[in-house]
Amino acid sequence: MTHTDPPLGLRVAPHLAVVSMGYVMFGYAGVPDFYLNQYDIGYASFGLVLSATLLPFVLVQWPASRLVERTTTTRLLIVATGVQAALALTVDFAPTFPAVLGLRFLWGTAAGLVLSVGATHVARLYSGDSASRQQGVYGGMLTLGGAFGFLITPRLVAATNGIGIHALGTLIAIPAVGILYLNRTDRLTGPSETTSDAADASVLTNPVVILASVCYVAAIGSYLTLSTFITSYFEGLGILGPLNALVLGVATLGRAAGGSAVVGFSVTDPKLIAGASAVAVLGFGTLSAAPTGPLRVGLPLLVMLAVSLPFGAIYNVAADATAAKGSALAMVIAIGNLVALVLPVVTGSIRDATGGYEGAFMLLVGLNTLAIGSAVIITRTHQ
Repeated sequence: MTHTDPPLGLRVAPHLAVVSMGYVMFGYAGVPDFYLNQYDIGYASFGLVLSATLLPFVLVQWPASRLVERTTTTRLLIVATGVQAALALTVDFAPTFPAVLGLRFLWGTAAGLVLSVGATHVARLYSGDSASRQQGVYGGMLTLGGAFGFLITPRLVAATNGIGIHALGTLIAIPAVGILYLNRTDRLTGPSETTSDAADASVLTNPVVILASVCYVAAIGSYLTLSTFITSYFEGLGILGPLNALVLGVATLGRAAGGSAVVGFSVTDPKLIAGASAVAVLGFGTLSAAPTGPLRVGLPLLVMLAVSLPFGAIYNVAADATAAKGSALAMVIAIGNLVALVLPVVTGSIRDATGGYEGAFMLLVGLNTLAIGSAVIITRTHQ
C-alpha cells in the first residue's frame, strides 16, 4: 500500500463499480432461452451478445492507458461508472437483435474503461503481495455481479418479460458513483512521477507484459466461455437450478483466493499461474471426454476455480514489469479480450453444429497449455 493510508472509500469504490459492471455483462447469460425465443436466434448469435461487449473492451484500452497517465483514476471512474450505468438502462428496450448488439457495444466502451481504470486504481493504492490480493478481490467482484445476475434475471423475465435484465445494474452502480464523487479531490490515485512516454512505449515490447497477456488470454477466454454458456450447459444435463450461479460464485472465491495465496502461502505469481493453468488443462480435457454423470456436473466448478485463481497474479505480474502500470494493464486486458471475443461465437457455433461443447473444451485445453509455458518463462526471468 502507499505510504499514506488511503481512505476506505477509495479502496472499496472500484470493487463496487465492477460489481455493477459484472451484473450487466453476464446477467443476460442466466436466461439464454429468453434471448433465443425473443429474437429468434441460435447459440452462435447468443455468443455474439458477449462478443459485442468485448470488442469495445479492446478498442478503449489505448485511450484508457493514455487517460490514466494524465489524471487520477478516481475521476475517471466517476465518469466511466456513471456512463456505463446510464447505458445499461437502454439495452432491455432494444426492439431487434441488431439493436441489442449495438447497445451492448456502446455499453462496452464505458465498461471497458471501468475495468481497466479500476485495475489501475488498485495498482496505485497497493504494491507487492497486497496488490496481488486486492487485484484478486477486484476480479472476484466482477464475477460476484454476474452470479447475482444469474440468480435474479430468471425472476425478472418471469415478472417483467425481460425489463431489468440489464437496467438493474444502474441501481447497483449508484453507491460506487457516490463514494467516488465524495473522494473526487484525491491525489493518491494520480499517475506516478516516474512514468514517462518512453516507459509507456516500452510496454509494447516488454517480454513479461507480453507473456502475461498470453496467460490472460487463457484465463479470460476460459472464464468468459464458461460464464456465457454454463446455464445452457447445465440445462442440457437437465439441471435447471441455481448451479450456474454457484459456478460464478466459485469464480468469485477463486479470484480472491488466488490473490490471498500469494500472501498467505508464499506462492509466487508465475507459479500460481502455471499451477492453476495445469489444473484447467486437466479439467477441460476430462470434460471433453467424460460421459454423462457426476463428472459432467462437478468439473465445471473445478475448472472455473482453476481459471479464476490467476487473475490477480496476472495483473500484478504485468503491473510490476514496468513503471507504466496503467499501460501494462491496458495492454493485457486488450490482448486478452481481443482473442477472447471470438470464443463465445465459436463456442455457440460448435453448440449449434454438434449439440455439445466438447470441441470448445479442447480449444480451452490448448489456450491453457500456452499459459503454462508462458508462466514458466516468466518464472525463469525472475530467477
